[in-house]
Amino acid sequence: MTDQTLKKVANKIAKCLALATSDNLAEAEAARRQAEALMRKHNLNSDDVSASKVQENIVKIGASRPPIYMMRLGLVIARAFACDFVATTKSGDEARNSFMTFFGVGIKPELASYTFDVLRRQIIKDRKKYLETLGRYKRTNKIRMGDLFCAAWVERIGQQVQDFAGTEEEKVAIEAYKERRWGDILEPDRRKRPNIEKESDVKAAQAGFDAAKNISIHRPVQTIAGKHLEQKMETE
Repeated sequence: MTDQTLKKVANKIAKCLALATSDNLAEAEAARRQAEALMRKHNLNSDDVSASKVQENIVKIGASRPPIYMMRLGLVIARAFACDFVATTKSGDEARNSFMTFFGVGIKPELASYTFDVLRRQIIKDRKKYLETLGRYKRTNKIRMGDLFCAAWVERIGQQVQDFAGTEEEKVAIEAYKERRWGDILEPDRRKRPNIEKESDVKAAQAGFDAAKNISIHRPVQTIAGKHLEQKMETE
């Protein structure tokens, strides 16, 4: 069964299950039986139906494994939009490319992926600008301080976020989708960011915190939401 066919069948089942809660007992029983018949026919269960509601959006993020601060940024954005995310790396003809996939219900993964991409570009720009001020440091120290700068940058962005918890139904759908889409192939990221151990580390973290003070997580949302509103008006 193709993904498109699955979604169509799952939508029919979902509608039947919704009718099965009707106060009209005869109607509810008929809807329940129809839902069960469809699930038997297509060898589906309730988790399959839930997972079919989930959409995903993918952002290309580079040619290597995402750094820790980029993973943390993904987590912050996913939490803000009641989504989940995974990072994957694929080998192409010429290079290995990394991707961030946000998945959730409705428009939320699109909002999350667009917001992440905007902030991803900004943190790369700010990191580069900061590293240019570290002329006298060795390369290894520059990388360390740059990572601390970015960790603090993401931390400040995270302070703007109030968890959009979503419904329990959405949580079940997202978890079911994740299990079916990736199963046991995902590996936990056990890397840890550098500890702040000396004065230069403190300065690096403070610089990152300060650099993010005027970065708003809401501006990208307003842009993409505006585009959807324009599209909706054009089709009406």
